[in-house]
Amino acid sequence: MLVAGVRRLVVIYAAIVAVTVVLSAGVGLLAGSSLARALAVGFYVAGAVLLLGCFVFGVRGPLRGEARTGEGAGLVGARRVRRATTDERSEATRTAILLFAFGISLVILGSLLDPAHTTF
Repeated sequence: MLVAGVRRLVVIYAAIVAVTVVLSAGVGLLAGSSLARALAVGFYVAGAVLLLGCFVFGVRGPLRGEARTGEGAGLVGARRVRRATTDERSEATRTAILLFAFGISLVILGSLLDPAHTTF
């Protein structure tokens, strides 16, 4: 079961890296930038987005909103508030930690590829 979970995480990380490479290479080609610089900036941006997601999941409080069913107010209307279960809080914490690890690793990968700065 642990091996299957690690395999899923590797697939998710590889998909994030692949999408980042394709998008940043395309934008870099359109902008006339070098491939290494475009990839570095793409990894910086992707890492920053994941770190922002880490912050959003990390600062969630112990209360959760529930939309009332059967009313047309949807997102804007009044909601009931309930306490989050222990499972919901631990899942939010694990998600924040995972996003932090992925985000930091992408920023480090971008810094290794960045031709504007030397690593050592």
